[in-house]
Amino acid sequence: MQLIQYSFRLILVISILLISILSIQEIEPEYSVNYNNKLLHFFCFLYLTTICWLSRIVHKDIWLYVIVLAYGILIEIVQIYIPYRSFEFLDIFADFIGISAGIFFINFLKYLYPNY
Repeated sequence: MQLIQYSFRLILVISILLISILSIQEIEPEYSVNYNNKLLHFFCFLYLTTICWLSRIVHKDIWLYVIVLAYGILIEIVQIYIPYRSFEFLDIFADFIGISAGIFFINFLKYLYPNY
């Protein structure tokens, strides 16, 4: 079990690095307010919430969700200072919806694997 958790922790670190790098990359202007962008935020934070839970770094679920949402807000704040990126409340909302979907997915996993 511990090897599995360490594997998920490694995946988590790689995922956070990749998301952080991609969040400061220049994007095409026509894609800045696109529904695909919001879906990307949704699935990215659903994935991130699930991987964080599977890595078992934080043992209280509520703190896990707060930390992941704070990371999403931090990314948006950093984007204020990048000339070719912008802060968008809809991105934070899409992050929140993704985290909420992650909560439902995690509860489903807890039902399937109660001993994890």
